Amino acid sequence: MQKKLIIALILYVVVISIGLGIVSTIAVQDVIERSLQKSLTSANTIANQLDFLLQTNISRLYDISLSGKVDFRERNWAPARRLIESIYQYSIFTEGVFLLDKHGNTLMSYPARDYNRENLLFIPWVSRVLSEGRPIISNVYTIEPIKKPLIFVLVPLRNTSGDIVGAAGGAINPTNSVMSRILRGVKADTGNYYLEIIDSNEVVVASDKNSRILTHHDHDGSLGKMIKDGASGIRNCGHGFSHDTPDNKTQDMLAIVPLQSVSWAVVFGQAKDEIYLPAQHLKYHFLLIALIFIGTALIFSLGISRNIVSPIRSLISAAYRIGQGNLNEPVGNVGSDEIAALGRSVDAMRERLAKSLESIQRYNAELEERVLHRTRELEEKQQANASLLKKLITSQEDERKRIARELHDESLQTLSAILMNIEMCRLHPDLINVDRVTIIRDTVSRVINEMQKVVQNLRPTVLDDLGFEAAVVWLVDNNLRNKGIHCHLNIFELAEEQLGPELQITLFRVIQEMTTNIARHAGARNASLYMKTDNQTFTLLIEDDGSGFDTKTVFGSLQSGRGLGLLGMRERVAQVNGSLDICSAPGEGTIVRCTVPISQENAYGDKNTDRNS
Repeated sequence: MQKKLIIALILYVVVISIGLGIVSTIAVQDVIERSLQKSLTSANTIANQLDFLLQTNISRLYDISLSGKVDFRERNWAPARRLIESIYQYSIFTEGVFLLDKHGNTLMSYPARDYNRENLLFIPWVSRVLSEGRPIISNVYTIEPIKKPLIFVLVPLRNTSGDIVGAAGGAINPTNSVMSRILRGVKADTGNYYLEIIDSNEVVVASDKNSRILTHHDHDGSLGKMIKDGASGIRNCGHGFSHDTPDNKTQDMLAIVPLQSVSWAVVFGQAKDEIYLPAQHLKYHFLLIALIFIGTALIFSLGISRNIVSPIRSLISAAYRIGQGNLNEPVGNVGSDEIAALGRSVDAMRERLAKSLESIQRYNAELEERVLHRTRELEEKQQANASLLKKLITSQEDERKRIARELHDESLQTLSAILMNIEMCRLHPDLINVDRVTIIRDTVSRVINEMQKVVQNLRPTVLDDLGFEAAVVWLVDNNLRNKGIHCHLNIFELAEEQLGPELQITLFRVIQEMTTNIARHAGARNASLYMKTDNQTFTLLIEDDGSGFDTKTVFGSLQSGRGLGLLGMRERVAQVNGSLDICSAPGEGTIVRCTVPISQENAYGDKNTDRNS
């Protein structure tokens, strides 16, 4: 117990320490996230300034077209030259401003440069601005053969009709750019950092470090993809450009913000170790505090365990005895103060538990006896109900069979004899009027036909004479096909010899009820009937495409007479231990599925029952 107490206290301190560590880690992470977010904010501010600067200079180039001083038809270049000179003095175009015609030929430039004395269509961005008709800022482009890297800012020039007649452009030398001066004027809180502007090819356009300009900030195209996607974010960098002597061991964190007016991005790089340095110091201090907590807890646990362990062991022994069922031996004296009060409470609980256990045992014995008696009564009632219902159905079928036999043997024969006598009279018209005899004969014929239908409904002779399969075909023809309902009948997998007489009667009545309902109420055009038997189960499936019905409504209103036929089918199937499921909805037709286990009671001949009885 003493060891457990010591371990528990130590674990408690450890848990508290871990909790403090988690909170501290979250706080440090929040500080780091804030620092990175601050870098993003700074980069975004610089990006906004550069966007404004570039848009301002693009607007100045557009002023050439809007001023009305440039007329390509009159070839009067003096006003245009003064305007270009003015734009050059107040713009970022350190390498001059120039005008091009729509074929890319240089019309004028200020100041004059070697690369401005020829056709500039070889520069991809010049051909793009003339063909696309929108302002373009290029990446770093090296002019051949003078090997001079430049950045071109180009806008289309249009006449009063809106047609492109040329282009105005300015060239920027990245090594002598106002953008680099802007970056060098930004001050950050950290010691090791750098600011750069890169194009979509990851080439440094401007930097606060002159040595970095026109170098390749190689990140396998990932930074270029962020620029093209316009996505800001934080990336790791292993180049170590934040230090004066970069090496592959130094890790930096890059805050990247793409510009809106050009496919460039502002990169704010900071040394990763400086960002995470406060977290490292906090971890060391926290570890020292955790060790102090654990040592203090160990000393405290050693002092209090001696006054608690022995009484608790006595209580454990008493609890073990109670757990083993020994409720007669008292707990005894286990000390003083709170532990003694706990011992007295345990002893009182022992006494109450002994009384409750005795009472529960008596109650359980009584309850088991009552449940057994009630179960026996329910089983007897269930058997009696099943027997009565079975006898009722059997007596109904016997009565129908008897009536059918009597009608067949007596009434029909009598009527047939009358028909023969009337026929004789018809052959001797001198005895009676021919028309009257004909009427009597037709009447007797109708009586015979109707009586035959009654006989078939009470006890179809086809079921006794030809068997179950023929009876089903007769039902389908009589109730469906004769009434114009197309019915697909599939009974090829039916083994009639597996079905006993009682089961055949039950299934016949179910099919009779369902086909009658389809003909009378469903309004169906098509129906299908499928029967199958295997060694264990008989399956019947009847489906129609009629109007359907709400099963809940039908079975919920049995007092009105609706649903009695369906309920009777379920009761018949239940008597042979089967199940009948009805699936229907208004406007969706009806599906009836009947499954009956082919047990010894349902199998043909197991009861030594005569087929024709």
